[in-house]
Amino acid sequence: MAAEKIWELFIINPGTLNVNDLKSFVKIIKFNPEIKRLFPDGFILADPINNNTGGILYPKDTELTAERIERLLQLKEKKPDYEFQISIRKGKKVADYFREQIKKDINKLIEAKKNKQEFRKSIDRIEKTFALYLDDILKDDELIYLLFRGRSIDEINTESGIPRFFFHSINVAIFSLEILQNAFITTGYRFDRNDLINAVKLGLVHDIASIEVSGQYTELPLEKQRDYYLEQTAQSYIIGKSVNLEDPLIEALKKFGDYYQGNKAVINEDDHIESKYANILITADKMDLMVSGIFSPPVYLKTATDMLYVATNNKEVRKGFVDALAKGLKLNDLFDFYFELERLKKMCLLQKYAQPYPMFGFMSPIVILCSGRRNDCAEYAKNAKTVNLIRATSGLEPGAYGRCKLLSRELSKFYESHYNEIKENVQIKGEEDFKELPKEKTNGKDEKKS
Repeated sequence: MAAEKIWELFIINPGTLNVNDLKSFVKIIKFNPEIKRLFPDGFILADPINNNTGGILYPKDTELTAERIERLLQLKEKKPDYEFQISIRKGKKVADYFREQIKKDINKLIEAKKNKQEFRKSIDRIEKTFALYLDDILKDDELIYLLFRGRSIDEINTESGIPRFFFHSINVAIFSLEILQNAFITTGYRFDRNDLINAVKLGLVHDIASIEVSGQYTELPLEKQRDYYLEQTAQSYIIGKSVNLEDPLIEALKKFGDYYQGNKAVINEDDHIESKYANILITADKMDLMVSGIFSPPVYLKTATDMLYVATNNKEVRKGFVDALAKGLKLNDLFDFYFELERLKKMCLLQKYAQPYPMFGFMSPIVILCSGRRNDCAEYAKNAKTVNLIRATSGLEPGAYGRCKLLSRELSKFYESHYNEIKENVQIKGEEDFKELPKEKTNGKDEKKS
C-alpha cells in the first residue's frame, strides 16, 4: 500500500469522512474478526453501501458493527470486483475514538522517556502538564480527524507498522513543551497557558503535509526522503488553515517551512509571538530528527543538544531556546560550557569579533579567533600562528584569521578551572575545512598558544 495517496484512505468533508474502499476502512479501525468486542461504537453510514448492481447492502443511518463488516469482507472475498465506498457521519463517538488513539500514543511516548536519565529532571512536570491540558489541546474534532488521518497513513506506509513520522510529531510537541516551560530562565520571555497549548498543537501538525504524502517517498534513499519530506513540510501551514488554526500558529508554521527552504532569517529575534513559536518549533524539530534517527542514525540526547549548540554558533538556531532545552533536560554541563563561550565572546574589546574555534562540539574550541582581523586591537596576535579556512566553518567565512590573545587565555583558564582534562589541542585528521599557514617566528621561537 506504499503508493497510496491520502484520498485512498479517507477524505475529510464538512459532515462526513469518506473512505474509498473496504480495505482502507478495515485498516483505519484495525478490524479483527476474532476480537469483535473491540469494534468502535458510533460509526454510522452517511450514505448507503451499494453493491455493483445498485442494490442496497446497508441503508443510510446504519451503524456499522463487527458482524456487518465481516459480511462485507466475505462478500468481497467471493466477488473481488465489488467496490464498497463507505461514507461515515462525523460525530462525537467517531471523534472520541480517534482522540483516544492519539492520547494513547502521546502517553506511550511520555512513558518511554521516564527511562531516560536526561528526562528524570523534567518528565514528571511534562506528564502533569499534558494531563492538565491534553483535553484542551485535542478539543477540536477537525484537528482530531486530521491528526488521525495522518497517523493512519503513516502507519500503513511503514513496513514495521509503526507511525514513525507521527511519533516524531509527538516528540516535537514534547520537546516544544520542554523548551517553553524553561524559556523564561534563558530568554526572559513569559509564556502562558494558551502558549503552552499552541506550542503542542504546532508540534503535532508541523509536518502533517509531509505525512499525508509519505507513501510517495518512504521507499526512496534516506537523503532523498529527507529532501522530499522537508519540501512537503513547507505546505503544512496550508493544511493548518483547513482546521482553523489561529493566525499566529499559521504564521509560525509558514516561518517553519520557510526555514527549511533555506530562509534562516526567520529565526531572527523579534517580539512577535509567531517568531517565538517558530523558534521553539525549529529547535524541537531539529532535536528529535537527530534523537529519533528519522533520516540518519540516532544519537544520544546529549550529543543532539551539543550539535544544536554548534548550530547556534553558525546562527542556524537561537541559543536561548537551546539553553531552555538543555536546562529542562539534565544537561547542565553543556549549558554551563556554552554559557561560558557566550560570556567570552562578549568580552571582546571591540564587542563583536570573538569566535571560538574550531566549533565541532562540546569542549572542541582551543582558541578564540578574531573574525574581524582587527590589527588595531592590542589583543590581536599579529605574529601568531594563523588559521586559513578553505570553506566556511565554525561561524567563519573562508580566509585567514589570527587569534585573540586575551580571550584565548581566558578559554584556557576556564578549561583549567572546570575540567580535569584541559583541551589544549584538537587533532583534526581528514578535515578539509581548514589548513594552517606556516608558523611565524618570534625571537627565534614559535609563539606559544595562550
